[in-house]
Amino acid sequence: MEPNKFRESRQAINRLCKNIDSLIEEKSLEASKEIYEEVYAQWETLNPLAEGEIQERSVKNLSVKINGLSMRIGKLKPAKKPAKKGAKKGPTGIVWDEERVGQLSPAFLKKLLSNMAKDTGATVCFGTTGKGIRPNYQIQFSNEDVTVFTGSGHKPLDKPLSAGAKKISQAFPYEVVDSALAKK
Repeated sequence: MEPNKFRESRQAINRLCKNIDSLIEEKSLEASKEIYEEVYAQWETLNPLAEGEIQERSVKNLSVKINGLSMRIGKLKPAKKPAKKGAKKGPTGIVWDEERVGQLSPAFLKKLLSNMAKDTGATVCFGTTGKGIRPNYQIQFSNEDVTVFTGSGHKPLDKPLSAGAKKISQAFPYEVVDSALAKK
């Protein structure tokens, strides 16, 4: 290829690469991809026209630069969609009912019942945060004593679950937990 035309094509590709680089810095994924496709098409056109060692080395250097840009574009994350108006932010929490209590594992229910100490007048409330697999829970015994336990180790905690922030479920009597375990 005629050296002046080759240089002009190479410089045009380099200018587009600089544009892509600045778009990557701005984390603009879609715009980066669009210009990258244009750059790659121009490079594919230029590659077979390269004649001589200098032009071939120049095309190879461009391919290294283009591949590097491709990897950087691949690391960009797509732009987040704006939240809908009026949508609530944050998790709503777990809603506990008898069916949900029945979905707890038998091992969890056995340890919960042992912590209730066969007090048939005791009630239990579950924490509403997390995934609901091993929730923290609070037992109120028939003598009005309240003890809070971790869900993972069933160890007593010092502070009660916060009822004001709606992070605690309704109270379930001993019989509900006992019958949930009996069904398993």
